[in-house]
Amino acid sequence: MLNMKRVLGLMVTLALLVATVSVTVAGTGIPELRRSSPTGNVIFLHPDGAGLNHWAAARIYWYGPDALSPWDTLPQMAAYRGHMADILTGTSNGGATTHAFGYKVEGPGSFGKDGGGDSARSILALSGYPGSIMREAINNGHPAALVNDGDIAEPGTGAFVSEVGNRNEANEIVRQMIDGRPGFEGEHPPHIILAGGERFFLPQETPPCTPDNINLDCYVHTDPITGAGPARTDGRNLLREFEAKGYVIVRTRAEFEALRERVNSDRRYAPYVLGLFAADDIFNDVPEERLIAAGLVDPAIDVNDKRTNLIIFGSAPGTLGYNPPTAAEMADLALTILQRCARQAGKPFIMVAEVESVDNFGNNDNAIGTLTGLKHANDLIQVAQNFQQRHRRTLILTAADSDAGGMQVGVWDPTRNVSDYNNNPTGSSVQNVRSPLDGRYGRNSPPFLSEPDAYGNRMAFAVSWVGTPDVSGGIISRAQGLNAIEMLRTFSGRFDNTDVYRLMYLTLFGQGLASSVGQTAPSR
Repeated sequence: MLNMKRVLGLMVTLALLVATVSVTVAGTGIPELRRSSPTGNVIFLHPDGAGLNHWAAARIYWYGPDALSPWDTLPQMAAYRGHMADILTGTSNGGATTHAFGYKVEGPGSFGKDGGGDSARSILALSGYPGSIMREAINNGHPAALVNDGDIAEPGTGAFVSEVGNRNEANEIVRQMIDGRPGFEGEHPPHIILAGGERFFLPQETPPCTPDNINLDCYVHTDPITGAGPARTDGRNLLREFEAKGYVIVRTRAEFEALRERVNSDRRYAPYVLGLFAADDIFNDVPEERLIAAGLVDPAIDVNDKRTNLIIFGSAPGTLGYNPPTAAEMADLALTILQRCARQAGKPFIMVAEVESVDNFGNNDNAIGTLTGLKHANDLIQVAQNFQQRHRRTLILTAADSDAGGMQVGVWDPTRNVSDYNNNPTGSSVQNVRSPLDGRYGRNSPPFLSEPDAYGNRMAFAVSWVGTPDVSGGIISRAQGLNAIEMLRTFSGRFDNTDVYRLMYLTLFGQGLASSVGQTAPSR
C-alpha cells in the first residue's frame, strides 16, 4: 500500500513537472504554423514607417475619424514585433532582409546578408534555400514583381533580390537584379520592376533626353532637389541590357499610360516591364519649407486644396517627371500582368510593393508628405483587395518594420497657425524645450482639417513628432485572403518580423516552417 502511494506520488510529481515544462515552453509564445496549405499568390505590402498612429492620422485627414480606410477593412491583424538581432528598433535594410529570409539579422548593416561591410555573411533562408523567398520563387518558375514609390534599390524591394554589404551600394544592387547575385550569375530579374531609380541604370556621361526625343541612350530624370542624374561608373547602360532581355522600358506618365492601355486591351499581353519614373525616389523627401524654397509648388493647385500644392511626388509641371504613376497605379498594372503570367506558368506569383514615401517623409518630419504617402498606401491596399476579391487564392499581407518619426495628432485652434508645445520637462521652467508643430505647410502654417466625423463635424489638428529617427512604435500587421486566418489562429499573441517570411512561404509554396526565433541564420 505504501509502495502504491509512493508510485502515485511520483506520478503526480512527474505530471506536475511535465506541466511546468509545458507551461514554460508555451510561455515563450513562439507559434507553430500548420504544416501545409493550398498554394496561392502572395501580395506583400510594405508601407514602410507606418505605425498605428500614422494610420489613425491618415484616417482622420483623408476619410474622417469615424470612417473606415482600406487599411481598416483588412480583416485579420496581429501585433508586429520588429526588433533586430542586435537592436530594438527595426531598420529598413535589416527588416527587409528578415522579411525576405526569415531570420533576424543585424540591424545597421544587413542587406540580403547578415551584417554589414566586410563582415557581412551570405546566409540561407529559413527554407534552406541559398537566397530570399523571391529568388527561390523566380528560380523555380514563379512570376514575381517589385514595386516601390522610392528607388528600386531601396531595401524594401532591393533586399529581396540583391545581397550587398552596404545599403548605399545602389549601383551594385541594381546590377545584381539583371546579372544575378555573386555566385548565382544568370538569375533572371523579376518579371516586373516599377519604381524610381533611373540614375542607377545609366552611365554618368549619359546625355539628357528631350520631350520629342526619348530613347534608351539618354536620361529622362534628374533629382528635383539635388539635380543629380546618371550615376553608374562602370559605363554600362542597363536600360539597353534590360531591353535585350525582352523588357519593355517606360519612364514617363505618357509611356506608362500607353503600356497600360495596351495591357488592358489585349488579354494575352504579359510583357516583361521595367518602369523607372524618377532619377532616385519618385517623391521629394525634404521638409515642407525646403520644397517651398526650391519652388516645388504647383500653380495649378489651390493653396487650400486638401492635397496641398507642394510637389511632393515627381518633378515640376512641364517636365517629363511631372505627375508620375502612384504605387497603386503601378501595382494595378503589375497585378494584371502577373495574373496572366501565373496562369501561363501554372504557378502562383509573388509581388512585393513598398510605399517608401511614408518612411522618408516621416524621417523628415514632413506631415503633409507623410499623410500623402499614407493615402497612396491605402489606395494600394484597395487595389490589392479588389484583386483578391477576384482571385480568392491570394494572400494580402502588410507589415512596416518601424515607426517613422513617431507622428502624432493633437488638437489645435482652427483660427490660428500652429506653433509649438512643451517637450520633456525637467520641472524647471528655464529648461523647457519647445517643439515645433506641423501644419499644412510645415511650421507656423494653418492646421490640418479632418474629414467630417459621424456628427458632420470637421476638426482642426496639428501634427507633432517624436523626432526624425525610426522608433519601434506600435506596428500592426494586417492580412486578407488565403491563410490570413493564421493572424488570428497562430499569430494573435505575437507576429514576429520573421513570421512574415513564414506566412508568405506557407502560401506561395504550401509548406509551413518552424519559427527561427532565437536562431542565427546559417551561413552558406
